[in-house]
Amino acid sequence: MCFRLDSSMRYMLFFFMYGFQIMISGIAALGINGGGFVGIISSTSTLEDNKALGVMGILCALLWLADTLIAVYLIMQIHKTYRSTGQSMEKASGEFAASAGSNRNFGQAVLRSL
Repeated sequence: MCFRLDSSMRYMLFFFMYGFQIMISGIAALGINGGGFVGIISSTSTLEDNKALGVMGILCALLWLADTLIAVYLIMQIHKTYRSTGQSMEKASGEFAASAGSNRNFGQAVLRSL
């Protein structure tokens, strides 16, 4: 019932934000050197110098990978539910255009930016 009452625009915002979170989790699982995350790449290079630290880093990388995979599974399930309620991208863009067009502050901000 709650899926039928919520707007398509809110779902699109959710999909965008959650997709960004999945991307960050995937980057963290990789762990590019100098990127600030402990992942597969940085852990394997650390494993040569300090075995205990490398093993803990690999454990962190596996947890980031699990987080990424679970998030992908969840967004696929939510998308399936979203599509089964009759929502679509066209409805979301129509709702955005209607709400943005009726918002006086948004319209003024757009005019000032031009």
